[in-house]
Amino acid sequence: MGSKIMFYLIIIVCFLNRLKADQNINLLNNLKYNGEGYIFPYPDQCIKILEEFAQHASNFTLCSIINASPVTLCEKCVGNYVKFRDKYNELLSTVNGTSCRSFFISHDRLNAVQQYHDNILNVWNMGNCNDCFDWVQEKPLLKNETIHFHKMYNDTINCINSNMVPNISEVCNICMQAYEQLDEFYKTLSADSIGVDSVCMDIVDSMNATRSIWSKTLNCCNLRRTPEYVFLSCAGIISFLPILYYIAVRYCGPIRDLPNVLKQSRFKQTILRGLSIDSRSD
Repeated sequence: MGSKIMFYLIIIVCFLNRLKADQNINLLNNLKYNGEGYIFPYPDQCIKILEEFAQHASNFTLCSIINASPVTLCEKCVGNYVKFRDKYNELLSTVNGTSCRSFFISHDRLNAVQQYHDNILNVWNMGNCNDCFDWVQEKPLLKNETIHFHKMYNDTINCINSNMVPNISEVCNICMQAYEQLDEFYKTLSADSIGVDSVCMDIVDSMNATRSIWSKTLNCCNLRRTPEYVFLSCAGIISFLPILYYIAVRYCGPIRDLPNVLKQSRFKQTILRGLSIDSRSD
């Protein structure tokens, strides 16, 4: 009798252990599904998206460094930026019922994926790169203003390069119109003439380089200074004429030519006339 009881107890204990083991397996599966543990590997689709995101981030970083000077990264790296942006949005979405975001973003204090994303986005936004394009269904197309600026910029630079030899002194006169048109058009792209905070950095850097060549390398701004000096000199002379007139009247008027006796007589008459007026008023 006792042996039978012992046998049944062993069977019950084995059953309970098996049940507990099944519960542990289900718990581990839940950990894998919810992304709350590291016992099982991450879903393959999330790993693939992460690898592609890392590749696009690397491609954009390389492109932006190569095109950092002169600044052309907005237009030359926009394809890498769009792929990087789209792949990041995939990480935020749910794929086949699995949220990849829970595995890789805001999961620890380092938060490396989010940090790299924000750094790249900061470079793009600091350059106002979106302003170079019209975004049609999230796809970039160069603005008409951007295309027109580059045409005028190329015309100006080609004019300078074509007329540097044999006589550099003629470059300013020949290319003055092209440069002034480029400068005036650039000013229309922003509320202020600098435009650093609102104009695409590719355009800003091209304009700054052109102004530097025009004013420092070619010293063409001296052509404007001569008429300005003439104008300022004429304005100063005209402004001084009224002062000169009053000085002439004061020291060279008819009273200076009168004898001293007449001057004194006139002075006495003026005093007496003033006294008589005062006495009448009393």
